[in-house]
Amino acid sequence: MPVADPRQRALIEGQEAFGPEWRPALVSQAPGRLELLGNHIDYNGGPVLAAAIDRVVVALVDPSGEDGTVSLLASDIDPAVHAIETQPTGDWRLDSGEPAPADYLRGVIAALLSRGVSIVPSARLSVAGNVPPGFGVSSSAALVVALINAVGGDHGLTQREIVLAAQDAEHRCGVPSGTMDQSASVAGDVIAYDGATTTFTILHPDLGPYAFAVADSGVSRSLASSSYPERVKESQEALRLLQQRLTDPPATLAGIMDDQWAQIEAHHDAWLPETLFKRARHVYTECRRVRDGIAAIARRDWPAFGRLMTASGRSSAQDYEISHPRVEEIVAAALTLDGVLGARMMGGGEGGPALILLERAKFDAIRAGLLGGAFPPNTPEDRIQLCTFGPGASVQPATDD
Repeated sequence: MPVADPRQRALIEGQEAFGPEWRPALVSQAPGRLELLGNHIDYNGGPVLAAAIDRVVVALVDPSGEDGTVSLLASDIDPAVHAIETQPTGDWRLDSGEPAPADYLRGVIAALLSRGVSIVPSARLSVAGNVPPGFGVSSSAALVVALINAVGGDHGLTQREIVLAAQDAEHRCGVPSGTMDQSASVAGDVIAYDGATTTFTILHPDLGPYAFAVADSGVSRSLASSSYPERVKESQEALRLLQQRLTDPPATLAGIMDDQWAQIEAHHDAWLPETLFKRARHVYTECRRVRDGIAAIARRDWPAFGRLMTASGRSSAQDYEISHPRVEEIVAAALTLDGVLGARMMGGGEGGPALILLERAKFDAIRAGLLGGAFPPNTPEDRIQLCTFGPGASVQPATDD
């Protein structure tokens, strides 16, 4: 039976792989995240509400080993130990294919070296996590942030500098991410992320009797291979065309003012192709939903927040056309169940998860209802998981190991 606790699992697997003399001195961990509101508007300069969750990637660090080498074991994914020489890695980029954990480590080392950060002289790392891949909770961002703090030594980087280094590492692996995922993982709790400035404000909301759940559709997706890059291009083209028409044109789609949107609606047949009009409409309305969501959080009005989530999901599916039929089936089924306040597709789209806001006391009944109606027979219960908000990334002595 596998050990559930990722820190204990990393310890056991590390000792088996490296031998009994392997003794971790540091533990670096970083959480996954939920995207609560603000789908696909971060790269359009818009605001996003995101939350760190109680699911983490843990890296146990033994500073021994061969000088100039970092050895990585990520036994959840790959039973092999990968030894990576640090100094020739400064210009590294993945040529093609999906990145493996060792590639993310190479990306981290390259990103840190390019910033003048010294990598630890040597290290043997054992990594494990309970951030479920495929659930749309950014397991890759959690991994990269944990690795930065594991191999960066006393890097002295600010939170924002860690975020930018993590983004650089993912870009080097061929993943066209923004900085929202990494910001949530670094900061913890709930953040109001500003896509225009790529900065964030930490919020401390009170969920009261409510909670969020994530339902995995079973349809895998990847930023590197999805239509995410195509939506970025479409957004940029919509902005370019609107800047030619509007007085005092906005710098981003998210910067469109209410009076400007009224003009766009009145003239959109002449100003934009229908597809680009729908993309712009999603960005405009989603920005309004995020602002309304921040206000709802402030007054603890979670039923209103749930309605905003549902509207966000409809816009993401219909105007941005980024969802998937399986995910929409789960959303539709969830919205029929007692105790559900709202539901929507989450993340990049074309698969992945549905996010559900619900009454915590009714979670078991809601999960049973979904498993009995929206999933194939005998689907494991862990395809639907309850998540709570959690702290941000940390690194500390491994005194208990």
